[in-house]
Amino acid sequence: MVFAIGPAGSGKSTFTSSFRDWLVPQNVPVTTLNMDPAVEELAYLPDIDIREYVFVRNIQEKYKLGPNGAIIASVDLSVEYLGEVNKQVEESPEGYVLVDTPGQMEIFMYRQSGEIITSTLCSGRKCSAVVVMDATIATSPSDFISQVFLAASSYYRLNLPMVALLNKIDLLSQEEREKLEEWISDIVSLEEHFLWTRTSRLSTFTSSVLRLLHDFMQIVPFIPVSSKTGENFETVYFFLQQVYMGGEDFELPEKFRGA
Repeated sequence: MVFAIGPAGSGKSTFTSSFRDWLVPQNVPVTTLNMDPAVEELAYLPDIDIREYVFVRNIQEKYKLGPNGAIIASVDLSVEYLGEVNKQVEESPEGYVLVDTPGQMEIFMYRQSGEIITSTLCSGRKCSAVVVMDATIATSPSDFISQVFLAASSYYRLNLPMVALLNKIDLLSQEEREKLEEWISDIVSLEEHFLWTRTSRLSTFTSSVLRLLHDFMQIVPFIPVSSKTGENFETVYFFLQQVYMGGEDFELPEKFRGA
């Protein structure tokens, strides 16, 4: 089971849809599970859908709530139907289950209901997470660092094996893509670029934080991807297979070896 998490607009649903479409030709059984009770439209037809049990518009009308309150209430109420959702998952073909989480990341990540959802659905199953981030807002050193902090927060909150995806690289220039890949692999380059954007010297504290984040990126793979084109999906699959099967059935693409 793979939980797709990330901020609104980062491309979680697009990734879920596109990665499903990528897995099918690889003869990998895959089931899609939508756990966002507030989404109005999806780019795919989910195999299992929490909206069959809880839908935000109904909750808003029933309890006379505003939009934000209705979203929070809907996610909390989803917990009551985890038994039904779990049963549908068990009846699905054995293989990948891609879980599309609520668009409002903070509601799912930092409320008790999100923790209950993950712990319940992961009971007796191998689970992992992909944190989907928008590469177009990670083109400056400070913005890139903020995205790494987001991934780190998700990692320690969920306590699951994780892959971090810098999505929408198809929207970046070649120079921006190369810079992003350089920052992922080379902490010295990130420090230098960060310093260039500052008028003062890099403090000892900031330097220490950057190196801690670099250590984190050695634990959690950071992969530039495009959910629109499927670029680097083979690398995402490789690292997920490391979690589920040791990766024996798929070879890491050459450009990522030794990174």
